[in-house]
Amino acid sequence: MTNPKIGGKPALMVTSCDAIEVSDQERIACGLHIASRGLSSAMADAVTPHGLSGMEANLLLKLDKGLNSPSEIATYLGIDASNLSRLMRKMQEAELIRREVDPTNRSRVIIELTAQGKRLVKKIKPDVREMEKNVMSVLTAKELTTLQKILMKMCVSVLEG
Repeated sequence: MTNPKIGGKPALMVTSCDAIEVSDQERIACGLHIASRGLSSAMADAVTPHGLSGMEANLLLKLDKGLNSPSEIATYLGIDASNLSRLMRKMQEAELIRREVDPTNRSRVIIELTAQGKRLVKKIKPDVREMEKNVMSVLTAKELTTLQKILMKMCVSVLEG
């Protein structure tokens, strides 16, 4: 027997949290994990035509929003310093970002988009926003507001330990 499909994906990906007996907390964690992986996959699908991975696009988009501290960026991307360093090196070699020493604090590095990086961000933004709109379209405005509040509480909890 083959797995039924939902939106072209095996239904097991969507229903796996219900397939086994688990606690409510485990079911929620499972759902968040699957939703997160799905969102990452949708991001990758949206930016692959531009020659980027989802993580590369997220880095460019964070820089476009004004984040320029490696520690802030690593937190927002959910990666450690060594992975961020590797990612930034690749993006710097592609001439999409530049790293400079902060003139006001020589121990601090500032990450910025290059002109080429800014042009690429302009190209990917509409595709990323459309993907986000499609993913979120299953939720009402009230559900989106509630989800945002819940996720903020969870993020604070995770960051505070």
